[in-house]
Amino acid sequence: MPSARQFQSSNDRHLGALLFRRAAELGDRTFVKLQWGKRFEEISWRDFGARVRGAIFGFYALGLAKGDRVAILGENSVEWLCADMATLAGGFPNVVVSPSLSDNMLRKILNHSRCRAVLVEGDTGVGRLFNLKGHLPALEQIVVMGQDDSALLDALSFNQLIERGQHIAAERLDEILQSVHPNELATIMYTSGSTGEPKGVMRTHENLLSNITNGAELALSKPEDIFGLVLNLNHLYGRFGFLKSVATGRTTAIVEATEMALDLKLVESQAGTTMAVVPRVMERIWNLILDQADNRERWERLEKLDQKKIGSGLGDREQREFDQLRTALKEVARRALGGRIKYISYGGAAMAPRIIRFFELIGIPLIGSYGSTECGGVTLCGIGENRPGSLGKPFPNVEVRIAGDGEILVRGPTVTPGYFENPQATSEALDPDGWFHSGDLGRIDSDGCLYVVGRKKDVFYCSDGSNIYPGYIELLLENDPLVRQAILVGDHRPFMAALLVPERKKIAAELTKQESQLTDDDISAALYARLEQINSRLEEVERVRKLVVMQDEFPAEVRSVTVFQKIKIDRKAVEKRYQEEIESIYRPGAEGERG
Repeated sequence: MPSARQFQSSNDRHLGALLFRRAAELGDRTFVKLQWGKRFEEISWRDFGARVRGAIFGFYALGLAKGDRVAILGENSVEWLCADMATLAGGFPNVVVSPSLSDNMLRKILNHSRCRAVLVEGDTGVGRLFNLKGHLPALEQIVVMGQDDSALLDALSFNQLIERGQHIAAERLDEILQSVHPNELATIMYTSGSTGEPKGVMRTHENLLSNITNGAELALSKPEDIFGLVLNLNHLYGRFGFLKSVATGRTTAIVEATEMALDLKLVESQAGTTMAVVPRVMERIWNLILDQADNRERWERLEKLDQKKIGSGLGDREQREFDQLRTALKEVARRALGGRIKYISYGGAAMAPRIIRFFELIGIPLIGSYGSTECGGVTLCGIGENRPGSLGKPFPNVEVRIAGDGEILVRGPTVTPGYFENPQATSEALDPDGWFHSGDLGRIDSDGCLYVVGRKKDVFYCSDGSNIYPGYIELLLENDPLVRQAILVGDHRPFMAALLVPERKKIAAELTKQESQLTDDDISAALYARLEQINSRLEEVERVRKLVVMQDEFPAEVRSVTVFQKIKIDRKAVEKRYQEEIESIYRPGAEGERG
């Protein structure tokens, strides 16, 4: 396994210094490619480094001082990447903000961080900032990304920002880079706490550099590789994927994609050798591949043969069919992903076992990582021998242990020093010995592999005195291909039950019926059959005894997905909104338990 030193030199005090070393080494080689609708852009390492240097000087020319905070608000673009690196290298801690945030939350974050400048995308973004400016006393400068010149008063285009710093001598860059120390604040990433108020997670330059250079995954990356960026850069995993390109010298190809709309033709055109995704994007890719021709039928047959092979074994004829199906699906999947794909990394949530096995069988490993905004990557699975269902083993520079109450504790150079100007939250999360209290409950097996079983604050108390962690059971339910969404109920009740949103199309296919022909009984029977399989993996008290089939997806106020792709369920809202359905489950005289 390579060490961090294979990707950085002793002079690389932070990612900014590493970027400029790479720019000097790789020169005219392509660093970033962008294909977004009709927009095409390609930029070399040398030119990217020049733009970053220009932006650094521009910030100083505007009167910003080292340590002043700068926010970045926008969609994926070359200028977004330049802004990220310029603020990191220049000593301006950046605040990465999702464009999807409400005006109220945006105002809270910008005021709490006291950002003096904001980089924002397009006229719409500028309009938001000007509407809020009267409520942002620290904000002095707006810089517009994605256009040559700003037509708005008191705003600069990104090119104009660079022009402002042209009078600063190029030799000043080394002085600036040397002034930035590893233990200084590099970025603030906001998460919503249990109260809904944003908490600013501080990450130092050492944190970031340790995160980016600690992975065995880097051993698979070479300078000639192409990283396909399909996640938003305001997503931690997407941003870290780009920063790993800085470490490895590979090219980053920005591909227009969302969770709901992913064009495989764009992915294919970039011919990437790797991608970073969250499970929901990976599920979308998987379904797009299976929806081609008769691939779904091929996979279902291959899956059955695979299960038989693991169990009783295959005969000669079945083995030949197994090999043929595997080869056919491998060719289709690789072609759909550009023909050069070596591996795909994922994070943010657990991946469905069926998807992992599909890509494993066709020779495209899925490399997963467990972590958080506060810690970055903690464990790695998919490289080496990791136990099925586990989240893998800790990175070499990360310590993990389980507290007496089952909570996962993390310590190491990747862990946050705390929350920005929030000493109470910091003291609650970090103990005097430097252990970060994750809030996740887990266990470590004899091989050192980590398993997460639920959230510490999300617990059901059963009538027999047992404690149940619903998040773990909901994950098992949603990993089933017939279940779109699941919410567990059963707190202070005699048994567990579930509200399920079914995958009607997939149930119809399994029953060889048209979706319009499905009855409620068909759906219920199919889900109860799957429930029996899931219950076999659970302790007696955890087993789901009854279910209610929901006609519509759960609304955002009940079940939401955070910007970091973690599912949040408001249990109180569930009880209130679905009171009638829940009461019907436990009403005296109601149909008895199943399972």
